[in-house]
Amino acid sequence: MILASIIFSCYVSLVQPFDLDTLMNKSTPPIAKKIPYERVIHGEKIVDEYHWMRDPNWPKVSNKEILSHLKAENKYAENFFRPLKKETDKIYDEIVGRIKLDDQSIPTKLRTYYYSTITKKKSNYPITVRRKTLTSKDEVIFDGNKEAKGHKYFSVGALAIGPKGDLMAYSIDTKGDERYTARIRALSSKKELPDVLANVSSIIWDELEQGFYYTKMDDKWRATELYYHKLGAKQKEDKLLYKEKDPTFRIGVGKTSDYKYIIIGTSSSTSDEVQFIDSKDSKHKLHMLIPRKEDHLCSADHIHDHFYIQTNDKGKNFRLVRVKDSDPVPNKYEQLVAHSDEIYLTDVDLYDNFFVVETREQGLPKIQLLKYDMKKHGSISFPDQTYTASAMYSCHNDDDTILIGYSSPVSPSTVFRYTVHTREMIPIKTQEIPSGYDKDEYHCERVFAKSRDGKTKIPISLVYKKSLFKADGSNPLFLYGYGSYGISISPSFSVSALSFLDRGFVYATAHIRGGDDLGFKWYEDAKFLNKKRTFNDFIDCAKSLIEKKYTKRGNIVISGGSAGGLLIGNAINEAPELFKAAVANVPFVDVLNTMLDDSLPLTPGEFKEWGNPKDKKFFDYIKSYSPYDNVKAQKYPILYVLAGLNDPRVTYWEPMKWVAKLRDTKLDKNVLLFETDMKSGHKGKTGRFPRIKEAAREYTFIFSVFGTL
Repeated sequence: MILASIIFSCYVSLVQPFDLDTLMNKSTPPIAKKIPYERVIHGEKIVDEYHWMRDPNWPKVSNKEILSHLKAENKYAENFFRPLKKETDKIYDEIVGRIKLDDQSIPTKLRTYYYSTITKKKSNYPITVRRKTLTSKDEVIFDGNKEAKGHKYFSVGALAIGPKGDLMAYSIDTKGDERYTARIRALSSKKELPDVLANVSSIIWDELEQGFYYTKMDDKWRATELYYHKLGAKQKEDKLLYKEKDPTFRIGVGKTSDYKYIIIGTSSSTSDEVQFIDSKDSKHKLHMLIPRKEDHLCSADHIHDHFYIQTNDKGKNFRLVRVKDSDPVPNKYEQLVAHSDEIYLTDVDLYDNFFVVETREQGLPKIQLLKYDMKKHGSISFPDQTYTASAMYSCHNDDDTILIGYSSPVSPSTVFRYTVHTREMIPIKTQEIPSGYDKDEYHCERVFAKSRDGKTKIPISLVYKKSLFKADGSNPLFLYGYGSYGISISPSFSVSALSFLDRGFVYATAHIRGGDDLGFKWYEDAKFLNKKRTFNDFIDCAKSLIEKKYTKRGNIVISGGSAGGLLIGNAINEAPELFKAAVANVPFVDVLNTMLDDSLPLTPGEFKEWGNPKDKKFFDYIKSYSPYDNVKAQKYPILYVLAGLNDPRVTYWEPMKWVAKLRDTKLDKNVLLFETDMKSGHKGKTGRFPRIKEAAREYTFIFSVFGTL
């Protein structure tokens, strides 16, 4: 094994990158026409030469010139990949070889059944099964493979089992446009009920099982209406219970841990409102629990006659309070977990005899168990330098155990059974790597980059193969980032990452501001008029990794999707010399134009993330970082950009326009590939094997650039 590693190390250092011009077979990239489209905003003339790429009939895209250009781009990209088919197939086989294709998840109890999912060797989609006891035979209740037949795209939105266990409401999307259609199935007879509901989001049954609550998407993809559907009724007969008039708010619906109440949460990125309905109330009367107030975020659950509320009313990192459901007013709140500037309260799970508090300290998860009399039941610790962990399921019964999910960049996903009274944590299922995996061959660590303001340390999670890491800056490096909406990126195990590690790459995740990795303030410090901190942090992380000799300048590939694509677009505008290549998946790059158009699905809700450019200070600031508006006459890294034609979140024309402008403006002859999936949307391909093929194609692009195929 040591000799093989030495030979492979020499191979990596001697192999040269492919001649990309030869690889492209001298094919000519599509050149888009320019049609100046002028507007005057805040007294400033804005000219958009690729505005024509937006089909005026969107979301229907029928313009022949637009479709023809997208197909030409796809053909150009295919010219790159065609000669690399064997290499792509090899990487695909590598990834598949690391996956246990026949597998079953840990059965978890919901009411009177144990539920789990099964994957079979050749199946694309999971099969949901249940059993009466842990030793009884599985009953198939939903086979995604059968349901997906005849569809080029297939995504499940909800699988909601009724309280009595026989009725299942489910919703599916077969276009990738996130328009889900709901149906109901009787599990005992396997028969479909006549009920069919369009544009359905959340589905929550009432406890009488006379029907269910759901949110409905409007023509702008906004969940603005709450309905009750009675079994057997037509959708037009459904009872409208609540309609949200503020376009920056969305409605979500759930059920409390003890099934007593339906919770209706109406949220924006800066404010929450919580109402509730008795789950057995046939009149569906709404009661206000927490009215909305600007800059107040909260959530609620219920057990033992109390509401348990996470609230930021005393500080940004939240505290936990409880209040009697008979009089749930703020002056009756009992504080259970105080706010802390250092400890970020992320989740609370309620069980019958205890509850679980999940926090993050310095960006790393901590799990603590408490009795309802507030006596500690114990804390759970973990071994790796950087990792992710959480309480996986809330069974809400009298069991004395909880399930903990754990993973790190070097530790495959493991489910532990933690026994509350003995404090024993026993692994009951560990992710298997059929092709073989030795954890001792790899090393993960957590390092910090100093931000350019000199005051902030940005965590970076790293993993590499020990035998291939040289510590002299010669290793290629893969750097991933996101940094928006307060979404943290957990450092977890990835079988796909092994393809990088075994080729000598250092694999890094930058936990930049804009996510909430180090607390809610970490998120708020990089939004609105401070958004550039996200991009600066990412570039500073790259520079720090170069300084620390994990890699060198021009030997880095960066990757990000959606708002992470905005990150990539900004990074290559501002510091292109640091990066050899970049991958941008469904990238949000036309920020200014999108935020100026509140007729688009998500724009109004985004005002509280980026700001409203109808206000000149936000207009000027967004314009200063929007990747499309800041494409420069300079050399850019080698680029691979992906989009989905049916994407309602980042519309296809954003990356299309960006690529066209890059082709026209950049001063290099580096390869720029642009592919649009004509049958999918924001989430890309569906089915695990098509997804793996998509990943293999992306990795082939990267490895061909770095000469590590």
